[in-house]
Amino acid sequence: MTGGVELVRQAVIERLRSRGLRAEAAYSRAWAGRYDGAVIAVGVRGCVSAPAGLGNYLGTERDERSGAEREVYGRRAEVTLALDAYAPRDAGAGGCLAALERAHDALSDGVAAGLRPGKMDWGEARFDRDSGMFLQRGSLQCDAFFLAAVEAETGLLLDFRLKGVPWIEHDGT
Repeated sequence: MTGGVELVRQAVIERLRSRGLRAEAAYSRAWAGRYDGAVIAVGVRGCVSAPAGLGNYLGTERDERSGAEREVYGRRAEVTLALDAYAPRDAGAGGCLAALERAHDALSDGVAAGLRPGKMDWGEARFDRDSGMFLQRGSLQCDAFFLAAVEAETGLLLDFRLKGVPWIEHDGT
């Protein structure tokens, strides 16, 4: 399931951005000084992966392009994402809280077909000297469902993708 958790993180970032929130991938503070308002840093706190069927096998589906049937495999993961709100000094701790509440609303009604948001929580805001901003750490627990198919021509298992995201076409390299 190479990159599966990154697919989840990216889906959440895209959802937050589509709802008008500033969202960035965690682990890089280069963005911290660029914003005059709150920003949500999305990271990964943990992941537990499990098969979605016997030996991951889910059945077959028809390839829309070629019309051929292909075998489909699945994985399920319980992912805990970090949703850390940063707000400039003049916005104060209230800026963090407002951003997390908006993030909660944006994520409550779905993210992607293969991602089911669950519990979201956050702690108390404090001033973070490293970033020069207020920081309020939050997290989102969600179930993620991944699919993979056997490529008809080669018989190779394609890498897992988040359910609801189109298959990536391979050029044979």
